Amino acid sequence: MKFKFLFLLIALPLSVLADIEGKVVRILDGDTLDVLQEGNKISRIRLEGIDAPEKSQPYGQRSRQMLTMLTANKWVNVKSHGSDRYGRILGEVYSPDSINEKMITTGMAWAYRYHGKPTNEKYVTLENKARSVKKGIWSDPKAVEPWKWRRANK
Repeated sequence: MKFKFLFLLIALPLSVLADIEGKVVRILDGDTLDVLQEGNKISRIRLEGIDAPEKSQPYGQRSRQMLTMLTANKWVNVKSHGSDRYGRILGEVYSPDSINEKMITTGMAWAYRYHGKPTNEKYVTLENKARSVKKGIWSDPKAVEPWKWRRANK
């Protein structure tokens, strides 16, 4: 009986588990995109748990290009976790694998930290692996975290 339940759980398509399904129609930066849903509704998604370089920051454009390569004009599923103060939906984006994780493993985003504490330990582990092989932003020994960049460039 346990195995049947486990099989059914694994066999469920991501779309059944997703809060939002649609086609990516716009990439704003390395951690924000727009998804066109059925009924022509556009939802702005902020990839939860990551923080990509700002557009004007070193690697900002590369980060945006990576997110574009991974998601542009593709069908995605989003597991929503509420919204931020700007009204963007916070979520984990899948196509079919986690785009949030891919942005970190390619060295195009930091694991997000709130008041200095990581919000997702798995993402920190992935970030450390990318750092160890100097992928993306980690090839720059002077890489500045986006939250520090924003504060310094207000």
